[in-house]
Amino acid sequence: MRAVLSVARVLLALAPTGAPARSDGDVALVVRPRWLLEVESGARHEGWALRVEGSQIAAIGPANRVAVPPGARLIELPGATLLPGLIDVHVHLTWDDGRSEATREAARATLAAGFTTVRSCGAPEGADLVLRDAVERGEIVGPRIVAAAAPLGVTGGVCAQVFPGHGVVSTQLEALAHVRRIAEAGASWLKLCAGGGVLPGADDEAALEMPSSMLAAIVAEAHRLGLRVAAHAQGPVAVSAAVRAGVDSIEHGGLLDEAAAELMIERRVFLVPTYYRQRWRHERTLARGAPAADLERSAAEMRRARERQRRAIALGVQVAMGTDATVVPHGLGAREIGALTDLGLSPLEALRAATLRASDLLGWKDRVGSLAPGHYADLVAVDGDPLAEIEVLERVVLVIKGGMIVRAGQRPLEATP
Repeated sequence: MRAVLSVARVLLALAPTGAPARSDGDVALVVRPRWLLEVESGARHEGWALRVEGSQIAAIGPANRVAVPPGARLIELPGATLLPGLIDVHVHLTWDDGRSEATREAARATLAAGFTTVRSCGAPEGADLVLRDAVERGEIVGPRIVAAAAPLGVTGGVCAQVFPGHGVVSTQLEALAHVRRIAEAGASWLKLCAGGGVLPGADDEAALEMPSSMLAAIVAEAHRLGLRVAAHAQGPVAVSAAVRAGVDSIEHGGLLDEAAAELMIERRVFLVPTYYRQRWRHERTLARGAPAADLERSAAEMRRARERQRRAIALGVQVAMGTDATVVPHGLGAREIGALTDLGLSPLEALRAATLRASDLLGWKDRVGSLAPGHYADLVAVDGDPLAEIEVLERVVLVIKGGMIVRAGQRPLEATP
């Protein structure tokens, strides 16, 4: 006999403690949505199913061809679309020791929103390494975390202001020592600040915090040690210098110009626009009744970034989806996917930015970002069709991470005691 569960009844099958329910050993998990979306082709399959065995996807195809083994858990999702687990490549989940309740809530909210993998673009003193390991051990419920440890920036620069501590350097020798330190600690990315503020402003057009020779030496050392490099850069000078130095992604790029965009295309460097956070800030400015001058300045900055980023994307710059949470509250990641359509991406391309393109940037194309057999069973189901209405990505009805049900209906789950 097999258990058949509608969305509403999934909760009844969970462990009584409220801990995540896993598909272990011989107990398979079969999901039958109304539609299954293959992000590679854009095909929306009606009447298909997906089977999970252990932590991996085992089979996918028409429901009558996907076997439901005896004892399997069968989840029926009428009206829902099943997607790969979403990926946010720019978050900041922890600002403390990596274990506080605020950190735990940030991780829970991110996972409950359907984001099963994230790239942490830095945390004070490398607290994201602590959080990553706690999630992997099952002590904290959260997404898979690709961690960058303490960001690298020069004294007086934006990284030094936001992340004071081990990553603040004054010389190239200190910078190279920091790269070696975080590599030894277990980071897989280096986040550095090349130039520009947290949000793009007029002064960022020509901003550059590090000499080009220093940037090149840092990136070369990081790559030698197996670390990829993300560069915070707003204006064309910082973007171009970072790209010439060999970075793997540009974070924000709110003021990049066509020449910088062409260089990114030539070097195959990803752009992580983090665009929605400007809209969020403008909405908050409006809500608190700010003076008209502040509102106009905020709107002008948002329009300028939109125009620059739309042009870069139209030219062919590759985009991976990142939110910069906590600038945007944790759990609102789907709004960034919707905002990418405002930058000229189709709903399908916006979804690819949060799945296929994001996994490519992370170097994880063989494990996440696709509903492919052999990949992690990281799944999200949403109420409706995101290709017709991108906003349905905010209506999450089921989240599965590595074969474990971590959200069903309105109930995100807690860590195992």
